[in-house]
Amino acid sequence: MGSRCLDSVADSLCGGPSVVPPFTLVWHHADIARHALAGHILHHLGGLSHFEETVNLLRERGVTVVLQ
Repeated sequence: MGSRCLDSVADSLCGGPSVVPPFTLVWHHADIARHALAGHILHHLGGLSHFEETVNLLRERGVTVVLQ
């Protein structure tokens, strides 16, 4: 996984046939995703995990992320 996957998430938030923020994403079992992606560190993005960077990207684009 890498920034290409995050680019796809970002592209999906730009409108068109995609979803358009603002909206709320309820991420059920977020702890499982966080654990599964813990080893995927994005060094070029400050050392955050893929999970953390995805959540940050969603929030920056106007999505309310609720981790459950």
